[in-house]
Amino acid sequence: MAIAVVFFDLGDTLVTAARQWLPGAKVLLKSLRHNGFRLGIISNTPGLTTRAEILNLLPTDFDPAVFETNLTLFSSEVGKEKPQKAIFVEAVARSGKPAGQCLYCSENIVETLMAQEAGMRSIRVQVAPNSDLSVLQQKIFDFQALI
Repeated sequence: MAIAVVFFDLGDTLVTAARQWLPGAKVLLKSLRHNGFRLGIISNTPGLTTRAEILNLLPTDFDPAVFETNLTLFSSEVGKEKPQKAIFVEAVARSGKPAGQCLYCSENIVETLMAQEAGMRSIRVQVAPNSDLSVLQQKIFDFQALI
């Protein structure tokens, strides 16, 4: 089954706590969209009650429109947190695709394992300063070839 939807964690996967993009993140997102992948977010946002508060913690040029609104799951909005399986199950349901066509990318091994428990595919990325986002697209294509 080919991957149709790619979900990302935010903190330490795409962006740093200092509101900076990790190297390769913006290029990766643009390229994945160009190649027809639907993009989503699964992120824990405890204590934040509005999207404006969440966006204020992200880089100033972060464009939420890169991600499908329905595929953006902030824990403070959906009432579920990672690594609970329920948030991944909800992400799959919102995608309208079988779980095997959904991929979750995060630096957190427990989260990637729980995504797998929900039937999703997952790839664990390296954290800064060893971020490997610049080669993640090729990993996704290689991963697709194995499916």
